[in-house]
Amino acid sequence: MSYSNSFPAVRPTTFDFANSGKLDSRISFSRADTPPTYAAPSAVHYWSNEKHLSSENLVRYSNDLSNGDWTKARLTVASTNNSAPDGTTTASSLLEETDNSTHTFYEDYTSVVGVSYTHVWYAKANGRTKFVAYAQGSSCVYDLTAATATNSGMDAVSITALGSSWFKCVATKTATTTSGRLQFEFNNGSSQSYAGDVTKGLLFWGFNISSTGQTVTNSVAGSIHREFASTLKSVANAGDPRFEYDPASDGQSEGLLIESQATNKATYSEDFTNAVYNNYRSTIESASAVAPDGTLTASFLREDATASNNHFLNAVTATGLSVGTTQYAVSVFVKAAGRSRIQIYDNNQNTPGSTTFDLSSGTVVTGDGSIKSCGNGWYRCTIIPTANYSATSSVYMFLDNGSGTSYTGNSYSGILVWGYQLETGVSASSSYISSNSGSSTTRSADSCSVATADFGYTGGPVSIVIETPAGAGEGYIPYLFTLSGGDQNFYAFKNTTTASASDDWRYQVGGTGTTVSGSAGSDKIAIRWDTGDVKAQFSTGVSSTNSGAVETAFTDLKIGMSPANLYQLNGNFKRLSLYSVALSDTELATLVD
Repeated sequence: MSYSNSFPAVRPTTFDFANSGKLDSRISFSRADTPPTYAAPSAVHYWSNEKHLSSENLVRYSNDLSNGDWTKARLTVASTNNSAPDGTTTASSLLEETDNSTHTFYEDYTSVVGVSYTHVWYAKANGRTKFVAYAQGSSCVYDLTAATATNSGMDAVSITALGSSWFKCVATKTATTTSGRLQFEFNNGSSQSYAGDVTKGLLFWGFNISSTGQTVTNSVAGSIHREFASTLKSVANAGDPRFEYDPASDGQSEGLLIESQATNKATYSEDFTNAVYNNYRSTIESASAVAPDGTLTASFLREDATASNNHFLNAVTATGLSVGTTQYAVSVFVKAAGRSRIQIYDNNQNTPGSTTFDLSSGTVVTGDGSIKSCGNGWYRCTIIPTANYSATSSVYMFLDNGSGTSYTGNSYSGILVWGYQLETGVSASSSYISSNSGSSTTRSADSCSVATADFGYTGGPVSIVIETPAGAGEGYIPYLFTLSGGDQNFYAFKNTTTASASDDWRYQVGGTGTTVSGSAGSDKIAIRWDTGDVKAQFSTGVSSTNSGAVETAFTDLKIGMSPANLYQLNGNFKRLSLYSVALSDTELATLVD
């Protein structure tokens, strides 16, 4: 089939959101971002095409101090096969030599003047219990017996006791030179310079140096770690359109995001230390890593050493749900940090059961939830329960060691968490709404339309081709488009409320219509309307029906919503092309191929 026989000769009017990344000047777009009734612009988010430094480790060998990259003086690496905080045998044992001098080791890295660097490592006594850490001309004495960190010029220091006599040590310092160095000197209790004892030393493991401020370690062996990820941005101004890019596919354009109104009923979506959350046999460490929005706001849910029990976070959020009838969506951004599985469920729910997510493979292991990759190991995990109690939702996030949620913890491993969201009366999670003020936060609906007179079509035979990413169209009867203004509307909407790819769309003329189904991976649909002839082509699915005379008095083309500006698409709209003619069967089929 030749090109001229396949494609229409007439040129369409096309509104291309995916390639342009901006609105056509003829389009009217709005969203009421006006607090306090609706969310401030800073609470309204979308996946941008911008990148941020998501995680970093400027150390080249985080666990192996025997490597020549670490300079050692008057110290011997006795073994690199010792029990580490994460349960492996990868910790290094350093013993003193007999010289009457300092017993020291260090790692050099390139620093940038004026940038703050966070140094993290784990230490355990092995004959010696004190050492001094140096960075950028400042120092701190760490005492593993007293569990103290005595600061001398560092910007911030801390020491945290873990299980098995291990301690997590942190020192932050702003660089004053380009030659960064993290150096350690052993201390015999009174001095750093003394005659060494070959039977005494310290164990070290898990070194991490970063400009991100993170206090979790990215293990490396041979090269530094530096990972960039897509940025989940908030809109700059009230009512800004949101042009999204897929964070899991290196920025593939998804088009314009069009959503209905939604409310995040969580009152503190990013502060997991707030009283609305309870952690059991675990610890919450705030500001531990860079979150999907590029800020140092991700929290670390770290298990304790309790034997044969659950380690979890519980979010208790008042919702006013109706017993057994209200469906709601619970979502949270999570990333592996020692544990790569998390189980989420609501113990007050009716259905479904718990869902286990694997953050190493990005899959749902058990249950009915969904998981979406967000870049650099971050995933958004969602469950869709039905209420069983009217007063509160009690959502649990259990750590899983790969064999289940009941196990003996190691005081080191856990999961990074950020961006908790709870929405009622929905069948899928909407875009992230930050809600940190102590009350629920509402994002108003998007509205997108264009006057037909502005592109020279006001009625008569017409064909429309729509392209959205597979999976678009979630929620209650989401609409693709509406031609309105005359006695009859012409529109297409999803015939089901499931989030399955792009099948089961229904088109209607006036109040009558036909459902057309296509292959699950398809993302295009082409529809024509002429007097006595309506036909839709959706990948391999074809459907046709008869109608009366075609409408001749259209005034508006509504994109991603119904005639009454309701039932938004709740997904991305790539492009729409309108032909002011009734295309042939062959042309329709070609346009969705």
